[in-house]
Amino acid sequence: MTIDVWGWDPITQQIVDAFNDSQDDITVNYVLQPSNTAAQTNFRNVMESQDDIPCLLPGITPLATSLVNGWAQDITEYVEPVADQFNAGALASAKIGDTFYGVPTGASAQFMMVNTKTLADHGADVPSTWEELVETGKELAPAGIKVINLAGEDPSTLVNLSQQAGAKWFQIDGDSWTVNLHDKATLKAAGILQDVVDNDLNSTQTYQDRPALYSYFDSGQLAALPTQWWSLTGLQTNFVNSLGQWDAVPLPQFSGSKEHLATGFANPAIVPVGCEHPEAAVEYATFAAVDPAGIEASRNPDTGAISVPTALKDVSEYTEAIVPDRLFAQSPAEVGEIIADAQADVIGKFEQGPNYDAWFPELQDQWGKFVAKQITLEEAIANVEAYIATDLENKGIDYSIAK
Repeated sequence: MTIDVWGWDPITQQIVDAFNDSQDDITVNYVLQPSNTAAQTNFRNVMESQDDIPCLLPGITPLATSLVNGWAQDITEYVEPVADQFNAGALASAKIGDTFYGVPTGASAQFMMVNTKTLADHGADVPSTWEELVETGKELAPAGIKVINLAGEDPSTLVNLSQQAGAKWFQIDGDSWTVNLHDKATLKAAGILQDVVDNDLNSTQTYQDRPALYSYFDSGQLAALPTQWWSLTGLQTNFVNSLGQWDAVPLPQFSGSKEHLATGFANPAIVPVGCEHPEAAVEYATFAAVDPAGIEASRNPDTGAISVPTALKDVSEYTEAIVPDRLFAQSPAEVGEIIADAQADVIGKFEQGPNYDAWFPELQDQWGKFVAKQITLEEAIANVEAYIATDLENKGIDYSIAK
């Protein structure tokens, strides 16, 4: 049998070739899209025409959106036999309820970088909890040192802390959604961030001006930076003054947390409704994500690098090689261990509901007002929840707001 697999990364052709060479039952035809944006447009067109529907589409939208749009089919019977090859976060990313509507897809876990010189110069310790991070920020504030950057256009820190605290903003029961942006977990996360902003412990460098952003991170005025493995090369390339001053440390936890969790979630690839060979799509996706031959086939021919295979249970074999050589005071092996531990702890899923495209811009708007101290974060969250309710009502989607 032959299946079409879509993507926009030319290197994927190497994985397809390796898969086709590895067995005789399935032939994968790789359909290279010009870009992520082009893939979204082209996919909508083929789903409307019902012609040339691919059997695997990378995650272009939250899984719930793909399900509500009628794009994602139930592939549980094909995923469950191979589930033991994936980490818990990758499995969580692909489920709605107990049903796999996506293929397990690894998320990049957050860890934290701390400027050891900045902390040492001011006698401050590395925070291990978010509450300690606030206290460290208060210690450093008289010197003008900030402990975190909160860009006004980017509410990801709220989403990440809410996920880590255990929040579930959207849950589905049958055909009805329950929306809850006011649970204890979200308010716990909001409380930390409100303390940060109220006490001016954060910088507000925008991600829209990368040179200025990197220059500030490099200045010694920022003590801590939550980050992910894929950003490290860019940081080293753009830093001048602080190279060799950074340590990788575990992401802070909430005080009293009973388990160590790293934030991170992924939009999984789907097997679109209309694909006649979902079993073949899952077999190829499994080869690409966790099979040693598939991972090796992803090696970049120009740089010799392999990206961290984030769906694996243990990525420690792959992390040291992606650590740049001048950014950290630690050895690449030490940094690699921090990254591997974070990947083992990654949560993997944060349900974003059936109308993510509508509510996320509203969250960005409300977050910007919070960072500018025009409203509290609880007010911002309440406004977003009300917006979600109105939007779902207008779209005729069954929902309730949690008590």
